[in-house]
Amino acid sequence: MADDWWPTWHRGGRLEELDVRECRRLLAGTAVGRLSYQTVRGPRIVPMNYALVGDSIVTRTGADTEVARIAVKQTVAFEIYQADEYLHRGWSVLVVGELRMVSAGAIRMLAPGQVPEPWPEGSRSIFLQLGIDELTGRRVHPPQ
Repeated sequence: MADDWWPTWHRGGRLEELDVRECRRLLAGTAVGRLSYQTVRGPRIVPMNYALVGDSIVTRTGADTEVARIAVKQTVAFEIYQADEYLHRGWSVLVVGELRMVSAGAIRMLAPGQVPEPWPEGSRSIFLQLGIDELTGRRVHPPQ
């Protein structure tokens, strides 16, 4: 068998599938994730500040960004994660859905904690909303 060379001493940690409730808890507890979308030149992944608002993720970007020009009205993926390379443990949450512009009226309805605060300087006047069509997560527990 081709895989017989793999060392018998290798043992990884236990992989746990996270339920929707835990995925939402982790989404609510962080403020930066990675947005993945498709361009004519291939896939892109960019870090984005965000806020979890109801059943969607809200983020902000500039009008002149590739995200604003290309990713809107696409089905995209958004990931958050935490990894401890030393202890070989971590978790990740993946959201898949359609990215849409947020209307001016909806922006005015956001509470202060629901407005994402981008870290980079510059104008970030475009609010985007990612509906949560799929929500999955995994956690790796360290080897015993």
